[in-house]
Amino acid sequence: MSIEVSGGRRGLTDPVLAAEIMAAIPDQPLETQRKMNYFMTPRGKRINEYEVLCCYSQPTPDWIPGGLDWGDWTQKFHGGRPSWSNESTEMRSSDWLKHRDPAFRWHALYVKDKAEEWRYTDRFLKAYSADGHVRSMDPVWRDEVLGDYLGAFGFSEYGLFNSHSSVVRDCLGDTLRMSSAMIGLDKVDNAQMIQMERTFLAKLVPGFPEATDIPKNEWTKGVIFKGSREVVQQIWQETYDWNEILFSGHMIYDPLFGQFVRREFFSRLSSYYGDTLTPFFINQMQLYFSQTKGITTDMFHTCLAADEQFGAYNIRLMHTWADKWLPRTITALKDFMGIFAKIPEIKGVSDKPAIEAALNRVFDDWKHDFADPIGYKADTAALVKTVLSGLK
Repeated sequence: MSIEVSGGRRGLTDPVLAAEIMAAIPDQPLETQRKMNYFMTPRGKRINEYEVLCCYSQPTPDWIPGGLDWGDWTQKFHGGRPSWSNESTEMRSSDWLKHRDPAFRWHALYVKDKAEEWRYTDRFLKAYSADGHVRSMDPVWRDEVLGDYLGAFGFSEYGLFNSHSSVVRDCLGDTLRMSSAMIGLDKVDNAQMIQMERTFLAKLVPGFPEATDIPKNEWTKGVIFKGSREVVQQIWQETYDWNEILFSGHMIYDPLFGQFVRREFFSRLSSYYGDTLTPFFINQMQLYFSQTKGITTDMFHTCLAADEQFGAYNIRLMHTWADKWLPRTITALKDFMGIFAKIPEIKGVSDKPAIEAALNRVFDDWKHDFADPIGYKADTAALVKTVLSGLK
């Protein structure tokens, strides 16, 4: 239907114009790509929310393998360094945007998890305080081990967090950046939980020092954390390859030294000394470790070691890095053995056979989860023997 307005035909449709448009439309579809982000290869059957929000969210130049953009967010840094550079790592990849967090977490989900963790932590601490559980804790364990040495271990976690500052800046893919930021923040969360426990104890136990002066002195000048301190400093301050930082910290040092300290020392021994507080926090740290393992093994095993073009080269480089960082981590563990002379010995728990069994568990896990997938050969029995030589 049409109406006459000032002598011209007007209406919801103009039959003549509509016919011209229909005649101009080709028989084939104008666009064959009918799915969102068709340029992206999903890890599963279809693109999920994590991939839509994280992949290609920043301008990745097309000269970076997998990148699609034409330039950088800044032309040059002082001295001529570009925004991103393939020379920032010795690793090679045919697609730096291939990595996916196995948990498919992005910012909002990460914040949601942290909020939930704080709520149940708050409820636990209220119940612990109300029931007076702290009265059952061995005084030596509470004042020396938790006050001094757990506090010192917080600096190890904090140092690994700081090592991620350059990784997040230099890495060559959006999902790599998201994952690296998350596992770095988990490390500073570990350090904060350790200090939270010390502050909480200071509220319950008169005279318990919540200041970080003593733990800091133990970390910077003590002998028990001497090897650990040197490794963390070398990762953070002396390593410039962002892949080597991630590999040394999360494929060598933390699965060995970190796992022994958190799981086999503080978590396993706590209950024998009447401590039901520390395992609560360690369990949260172990959740973070599990999530980090999923991320880093996807980075190094699924993506880099299995790369069709550069896989063999990347594996050789990983072996070289393992040869470099494994002896340093063994030295850190050997130094840490001195802590057993500081606590009352419990047969079958903190004596030499029990310590050896704990070390074997850690090294067996590391061999299965980190070394075997890249074909790295290590005599774990000899490594355990070397660590045990540090027992006083």
